[in-house]
Amino acid sequence: MSTFTKVLIILLTIFSIFLCGIVVTYVANAENYKKLYNNRNNQVQSAQREKDNANDQYTKLKEETDRQMEALTTKTGELQRTLDDLKGQLTQAGLDYSEAQDKINAWVSVVDDFKKTNEGYLELLNNTLYQLHEVQADLTKEISRHKETTNALHVKMAVLTDVQKLYKQLLEEKADLQNKLNVLLRQYGQVITTTPPITRPKEEILPMPPVQSPVVKDIGLKGLITVVDLKYSLAEISIGKADGVKEKMKFYVTRGDDFICEILIFDVDAERAVGYLQLVKLQPKIGDNVTTNL
Repeated sequence: MSTFTKVLIILLTIFSIFLCGIVVTYVANAENYKKLYNNRNNQVQSAQREKDNANDQYTKLKEETDRQMEALTTKTGELQRTLDDLKGQLTQAGLDYSEAQDKINAWVSVVDDFKKTNEGYLELLNNTLYQLHEVQADLTKEISRHKETTNALHVKMAVLTDVQKLYKQLLEEKADLQNKLNVLLRQYGQVITTTPPITRPKEEILPMPPVQSPVVKDIGLKGLITVVDLKYSLAEISIGKADGVKEKMKFYVTRGDDFICEILIFDVDAERAVGYLQLVKLQPKIGDNVTTNL
């Protein structure tokens, strides 16, 4: 046999052995590949099912997301409108705040002016109260003096009443004596010629009629009646010695253009005087004018 043939036989033998190994290996591994294929196929189907489930969930999630997006869009629009409204309200609030601040500033100015005015009024009130206290003190003194004058006037009225009674009694005694004297003189053929006394009506009899006309000085004094006592035909006037008033001065009482009566002064104080009412035409009142000259 040639070498080539031997080599060829050896090669065929090696090839057969190698082929047998491959066949044996293939047969041995055929079931493993099938099992692997089944596993892979199962995995693919499971993955497909998971994909389908994922697609379903994705679809549902997308629909839900779309609904939420639509609701969110609606909510966003509402919020935007609310925001616009709030911006408008904020702008209006700013305007209102500016207006309120202007009003506050104006009121602060008014309050300051009012405070200053009140301080002025308070000072004026304190001054007025002080003056009022002084006036009250003077009024108290005046009331005390008026009471003293009134008491003195009442005493003088009592004395005047006694004097009137005594005067009337003297007139009666004088008339009685004249009658007795006439009776006595008639026995001797003589008679006394006298002027019969003029008797005034009871309401016109003056408390103390003057014997002579009073002396009136034309000095132009003027005042007011402050007290009237019609029961005793007396009146008090608002001027006295300090103004030049003296006893037996005569004052004329007027009210407007009307003549009321006359006042004959018999008691004079520093700032007031008291006199008898004469020629009473109308009833005098407090506040009537008195003057020495008509």
